[in-house]
Amino acid sequence: MAWTAEDRRKYAPAIQEVLRRGMLVRLATAIDTIDPPAKVGRPRDWSTLTMLGALWHLARDGCVWRRLPVGPALPPHQSVWSRFLRWRLRAVLDRALAVLVACRRLAAGRKRRPTAAIVDTQSVRTGPQRGPRGYDAHKKIKGRKRVLMVDTQGDPLGVQVVPADVQDRDALATLAPDLAAHPSLRLTWMDLGFAAERCDELLARHGIVQELVGTLGRRGFVVEPRRWKVEQTFGCLQRYRRLRVDDEASTASSRHMTILASLFMTGMRLERMLQARGFQADAVTGLRRR
Repeated sequence: MAWTAEDRRKYAPAIQEVLRRGMLVRLATAIDTIDPPAKVGRPRDWSTLTMLGALWHLARDGCVWRRLPVGPALPPHQSVWSRFLRWRLRAVLDRALAVLVACRRLAAGRKRRPTAAIVDTQSVRTGPQRGPRGYDAHKKIKGRKRVLMVDTQGDPLGVQVVPADVQDRDALATLAPDLAAHPSLRLTWMDLGFAAERCDELLARHGIVQELVGTLGRRGFVVEPRRWKVEQTFGCLQRYRRLRVDDEASTASSRHMTILASLFMTGMRLERMLQARGFQADAVTGLRRR
Protein backbone atom coordinates (compact mmCIF):
# COMPACT_ATOMS: atom_id res chain seq x y z
CA MET A 1 0.00 0.00 0.00
CA ALA A 2 1.46 3.37 -1.02
CA TRP A 3 1.97 6.12 1.49
CA THR A 4 -0.52 8.97 1.36
CA ALA A 5 0.05 12.60 2.28
CA GLU A 6 -1.87 12.02 5.51
CA ASP A 7 0.40 9.09 6.42
CA ARG A 8 3.50 11.17 5.77
CA ARG A 9 2.23 13.91 8.06
CA LYS A 10 1.19 11.39 10.70
CA TYR A 11 4.55 9.60 10.81
CA ALA A 12 6.81 12.59 10.17
CA PRO A 13 9.98 12.53 12.33
CA ALA A 14 9.03 15.76 14.12
CA ILE A 15 5.57 14.40 14.98
CA GLN A 16 7.04 11.10 16.15
CA GLU A 17 9.47 12.94 18.43
CA VAL A 18 6.61 14.88 20.03
CA LEU A 19 4.69 11.63 20.53
CA ARG A 20 7.77 9.92 21.98
CA ARG A 21 8.32 12.67 24.54
CA GLY A 22 4.68 12.67 25.54
CA MET A 23 4.73 8.89 25.83
CA LEU A 24 7.82 8.94 28.06
CA VAL A 25 6.28 11.57 30.35
CA ARG A 26 3.04 9.60 30.64
CA LEU A 27 4.93 6.36 31.24
CA ALA A 28 7.22 7.95 33.84
CA THR A 29 4.16 9.18 35.74
CA ALA A 30 2.67 5.68 35.75
CA ILE A 31 5.92 4.07 36.91
CA ASP A 32 6.41 6.65 39.68
CA THR A 33 2.92 5.76 40.91
CA ILE A 34 3.72 2.04 40.89
CA ASP A 35 7.27 2.39 42.28
CA PRO A 36 7.45 5.78 44.05
CA PRO A 37 10.75 7.19 45.34
CA ALA A 38 11.57 6.45 48.96
CA LYS A 39 10.50 9.11 51.46
CA VAL A 40 13.62 8.61 53.56
CA GLY A 41 17.25 8.14 52.64
CA ARG A 42 19.23 9.59 49.76
CA PRO A 43 17.09 10.91 46.89
CA ARG A 44 17.48 9.44 43.42
CA ASP A 45 20.22 10.93 41.28
CA TRP A 46 18.32 10.30 38.05
CA SER A 47 14.62 10.73 37.43
CA THR A 48 12.40 8.02 35.99
CA LEU A 49 11.94 10.09 32.83
CA THR A 50 15.71 10.21 32.25
CA MET A 51 16.01 6.46 32.80
CA LEU A 52 13.19 5.74 30.36
CA GLY A 53 14.92 7.90 27.75
CA ALA A 54 18.07 5.80 28.11
CA LEU A 55 16.09 2.55 27.95
CA TRP A 56 14.36 3.83 24.80
CA HIS A 57 17.76 4.10 23.09
CA LEU A 58 18.63 0.62 24.33
CA ALA A 59 15.47 -1.00 22.95
CA ARG A 60 14.94 1.09 19.81
CA ASP A 61 18.54 1.38 18.61
CA GLY A 62 19.65 -2.07 19.75
CA CYS A 63 22.87 -0.87 21.35
CA VAL A 64 24.64 -2.71 24.17
CA TRP A 65 24.57 -1.39 27.70
CA ARG A 66 28.08 0.07 27.55
CA ARG A 67 27.27 1.92 24.32
CA LEU A 68 24.41 3.97 25.73
CA PRO A 69 24.66 7.71 24.94
CA VAL A 70 26.80 9.56 27.48
CA GLY A 71 26.70 13.19 28.52
CA PRO A 72 26.30 15.52 31.50
CA ALA A 73 22.51 15.13 31.47
CA LEU A 74 22.52 11.39 30.72
CA PRO A 75 22.90 8.59 33.30
CA PRO A 76 25.80 6.10 33.13
CA HIS A 77 24.98 2.62 31.93
CA GLN A 78 25.52 1.16 35.42
CA SER A 79 22.73 3.35 36.81
CA VAL A 80 20.41 2.44 33.93
CA TRP A 81 21.04 -1.26 34.44
CA SER A 82 20.50 -0.94 38.20
CA ARG A 83 17.14 0.77 37.76
CA PHE A 84 16.08 -1.71 35.07
CA LEU A 85 17.00 -4.61 37.39
CA ARG A 86 14.98 -3.03 40.21
CA TRP A 87 11.95 -2.78 37.94
CA ARG A 88 12.43 -6.39 36.86
CA LEU A 89 12.56 -7.74 40.41
CA ARG A 90 9.50 -5.72 41.47
CA ALA A 91 7.49 -6.50 38.30
CA VAL A 92 7.11 -2.77 37.68
CA LEU A 93 7.28 -3.11 33.88
CA ASP A 94 4.59 -5.82 33.84
CA ARG A 95 2.25 -3.70 35.95
CA ALA A 96 2.92 -0.58 33.90
CA LEU A 97 2.15 -2.51 30.70
CA ALA A 98 -1.15 -3.71 32.18
CA VAL A 99 -2.04 -0.10 33.05
CA LEU A 100 -1.31 1.13 29.51
CA VAL A 101 -3.30 -1.70 27.92
CA ALA A 102 -6.27 -0.89 30.17
CA CYS A 103 -6.00 2.82 29.31
CA ARG A 104 -5.93 2.05 25.59
CA ARG A 105 -9.00 -0.18 25.89
CA LEU A 106 -10.91 2.49 27.80
CA ALA A 107 -9.84 5.17 25.30
CA ALA A 108 -11.18 2.96 22.49
CA GLY A 109 -14.54 2.60 24.22
CA ARG A 110 -13.98 -0.99 25.33
CA LYS A 111 -14.20 -2.65 28.71
CA ARG A 112 -11.11 -2.48 30.87
CA ARG A 113 -10.75 -6.25 31.14
CA PRO A 114 -10.52 -8.25 27.88
CA THR A 115 -12.73 -11.26 27.26
CA ALA A 116 -10.94 -12.59 24.14
CA ALA A 117 -7.27 -13.04 23.29
CA ILE A 118 -5.03 -14.27 20.48
CA VAL A 119 -1.97 -16.46 21.09
CA ASP A 120 0.92 -17.14 18.74
CA THR A 121 4.68 -17.78 18.78
CA GLN A 122 7.69 -16.30 17.01
CA SER A 123 11.13 -17.87 16.65
CA VAL A 124 14.15 -15.54 16.61
CA ARG A 125 17.86 -16.18 16.25
CA THR A 126 20.23 -15.81 19.17
CA GLY A 127 23.67 -14.25 19.27
CA PRO A 128 26.95 -15.92 20.22
CA GLN A 129 26.39 -15.49 23.97
CA ARG A 130 25.73 -18.38 26.30
CA GLY A 131 22.25 -19.28 27.39
CA PRO A 132 19.33 -21.61 26.68
CA ARG A 133 18.42 -22.04 23.02
CA GLY A 134 17.13 -24.65 20.62
CA TYR A 135 16.54 -25.43 16.96
CA ASP A 136 13.12 -24.83 15.43
CA ALA A 137 13.01 -27.43 12.65
CA HIS A 138 9.89 -25.90 11.09
CA LYS A 139 11.27 -22.36 10.83
CA LYS A 140 14.90 -23.58 10.49
CA ILE A 141 16.01 -21.14 13.18
CA LYS A 142 18.41 -21.78 16.04
CA GLY A 143 17.48 -19.55 18.94
CA ARG A 144 14.47 -18.86 21.15
CA LYS A 145 10.72 -18.69 20.80
CA ARG A 146 8.53 -15.86 22.04
CA VAL A 147 5.02 -16.82 23.18
CA LEU A 148 2.76 -13.78 22.91
CA MET A 149 -0.84 -13.25 23.98
CA VAL A 150 -2.63 -10.09 22.80
CA ASP A 151 -6.16 -8.75 22.93
CA THR A 152 -8.28 -8.03 19.86
CA GLN A 153 -6.57 -4.63 19.49
CA GLY A 154 -3.12 -6.22 19.38
CA ASP A 155 -1.99 -4.98 22.80
CA PRO A 156 0.16 -7.48 24.73
CA LEU A 157 -1.48 -9.30 27.63
CA GLY A 158 1.34 -11.73 28.32
CA VAL A 159 4.83 -12.59 27.04
CA GLN A 160 7.03 -15.60 27.71
CA VAL A 161 10.29 -16.83 26.15
CA VAL A 162 11.37 -20.47 25.74
CA PRO A 163 14.03 -22.28 23.67
CA ALA A 164 13.05 -22.58 20.01
CA ASP A 165 12.91 -26.40 20.11
CA VAL A 166 9.88 -26.31 22.43
CA GLN A 167 6.69 -27.14 20.54
CA ASP A 168 3.87 -24.60 20.50
CA ARG A 169 1.53 -26.91 22.38
CA ASP A 170 4.14 -27.26 25.15
CA ALA A 171 5.06 -23.55 25.16
CA LEU A 172 1.46 -22.61 25.96
CA ALA A 173 1.95 -23.87 29.51
CA THR A 174 4.38 -20.99 30.18
CA LEU A 175 1.47 -18.55 29.71
CA ALA A 176 -0.33 -19.97 32.76
CA PRO A 177 0.59 -16.97 35.00
CA ASP A 178 -0.63 -14.54 32.34
CA LEU A 179 -3.87 -16.47 31.89
CA ALA A 180 -4.42 -16.40 35.64
CA ALA A 181 -3.79 -12.63 35.64
CA HIS A 182 -6.72 -12.15 33.23
CA PRO A 183 -9.67 -14.04 34.76
CA SER A 184 -12.11 -12.27 32.44
CA LEU A 185 -10.84 -14.15 29.37
CA ARG A 186 -13.40 -16.51 27.84
CA LEU A 187 -12.11 -17.15 24.30
CA THR A 188 -8.72 -17.50 22.61
CA TRP A 189 -7.85 -17.81 18.94
CA MET A 190 -4.79 -19.94 18.19
CA ASP A 191 -2.81 -21.49 15.38
CA LEU A 192 -3.20 -25.13 14.43
CA GLY A 193 0.09 -25.79 16.22
CA PHE A 194 -1.83 -25.59 19.50
CA ALA A 195 -4.18 -28.41 18.51
CA ALA A 196 -3.53 -30.73 21.45
CA GLU A 197 -5.54 -32.09 24.33
CA ARG A 198 -3.16 -30.61 26.89
CA CYS A 199 -3.87 -27.11 25.51
CA ASP A 200 -7.62 -27.64 25.89
CA GLU A 201 -7.15 -28.86 29.46
CA LEU A 202 -4.93 -25.89 30.38
CA LEU A 203 -7.39 -23.37 29.00
CA ALA A 204 -10.38 -25.18 30.50
CA ARG A 205 -8.85 -24.82 33.97
CA HIS A 206 -8.99 -21.05 33.43
CA GLY A 207 -12.51 -21.14 31.98
CA ILE A 208 -11.34 -20.32 28.43
CA VAL A 209 -12.61 -21.82 25.18
CA GLN A 210 -10.08 -22.49 22.44
CA GLU A 211 -10.80 -21.75 18.78
CA LEU A 212 -8.26 -22.89 16.19
CA VAL A 213 -7.71 -20.68 13.15
CA GLY A 214 -5.99 -21.98 10.03
CA THR A 215 -6.26 -24.19 6.97
CA LEU A 216 -4.60 -27.59 6.64
CA GLY A 217 -2.32 -27.82 3.62
CA ARG A 218 -2.44 -24.10 2.98
CA ARG A 219 0.01 -22.84 0.34
CA GLY A 220 1.18 -19.29 -0.06
CA PHE A 221 0.22 -16.28 2.00
CA VAL A 222 -3.34 -15.97 3.26
CA VAL A 223 -4.60 -13.43 5.78
CA GLU A 224 -6.19 -15.54 8.50
CA PRO A 225 -9.03 -14.02 10.53
CA ARG A 226 -8.17 -12.83 14.04
CA ARG A 227 -4.64 -14.23 13.95
CA TRP A 228 -3.37 -11.42 11.73
CA LYS A 229 -3.57 -9.08 14.71
CA VAL A 230 -0.91 -10.90 16.71
CA GLU A 231 1.27 -11.10 13.59
CA GLN A 232 0.92 -7.34 13.27
CA THR A 233 2.10 -6.96 16.87
CA PHE A 234 5.12 -9.15 16.16
CA GLY A 235 5.93 -6.91 13.20
CA CYS A 236 5.65 -3.76 15.33
CA LEU A 237 7.97 -5.26 17.94
CA GLN A 238 10.55 -5.93 15.24
CA ARG A 239 10.94 -2.16 14.87
CA TYR A 240 12.88 -2.35 18.14
CA ARG A 241 16.30 -3.55 17.05
CA ARG A 242 17.08 -5.07 20.42
CA LEU A 243 14.53 -7.80 19.60
CA ARG A 244 15.64 -8.64 16.06
CA VAL A 245 18.38 -10.89 17.44
CA ASP A 246 18.08 -12.28 20.95
CA ASP A 247 21.39 -11.30 22.57
CA GLU A 248 20.26 -11.86 26.16
CA ALA A 249 21.99 -14.45 28.32
CA SER A 250 18.78 -15.92 29.77
CA THR A 251 15.16 -16.35 28.83
CA ALA A 252 14.15 -14.16 31.79
CA SER A 253 16.24 -11.25 30.49
CA SER A 254 14.86 -11.84 27.01
CA ARG A 255 11.31 -11.75 28.34
CA HIS A 256 11.80 -8.48 30.19
CA MET A 257 13.44 -6.89 27.16
CA THR A 258 10.35 -7.90 25.16
CA ILE A 259 8.16 -6.42 27.92
CA LEU A 260 10.16 -3.17 27.70
CA ALA A 261 9.66 -2.94 23.94
CA SER A 262 5.96 -3.80 24.35
CA LEU A 263 5.68 -1.02 26.93
CA PHE A 264 7.08 1.55 24.51
CA MET A 265 4.98 0.23 21.62
CA THR A 266 1.73 0.35 23.62
CA GLY A 267 2.63 3.78 25.01
CA MET A 268 3.16 5.15 21.50
CA ARG A 269 -0.17 3.68 20.37
CA LEU A 270 -1.96 5.30 23.32
CA GLU A 271 -0.24 8.63 22.79
CA ARG A 272 -1.10 8.61 19.08
CA MET A 273 -4.73 7.82 19.89
CA LEU A 274 -4.99 10.59 22.48
CA GLN A 275 -3.20 13.06 20.20
CA ALA A 276 -5.62 12.31 17.36
CA ARG A 277 -8.59 12.78 19.65
CA GLY A 278 -7.12 16.06 20.88
CA PHE A 279 -6.74 17.30 17.30
CA GLN A 280 -10.32 16.26 16.55
CA ALA A 281 -11.59 18.04 19.65
CA ASP A 282 -9.66 21.19 18.72
CA ALA A 283 -11.08 21.05 15.19
CA VAL A 284 -14.64 20.68 16.47
CA THR A 285 -14.11 23.56 18.89
CA GLY A 286 -12.76 25.75 16.10
CA LEU A 287 -15.74 24.98 13.88
CA ARG A 288 -18.16 25.83 16.67
CA ARG A 289 -16.43 29.15 17.28
CA ARG A 290 -16.78 30.03 13.61
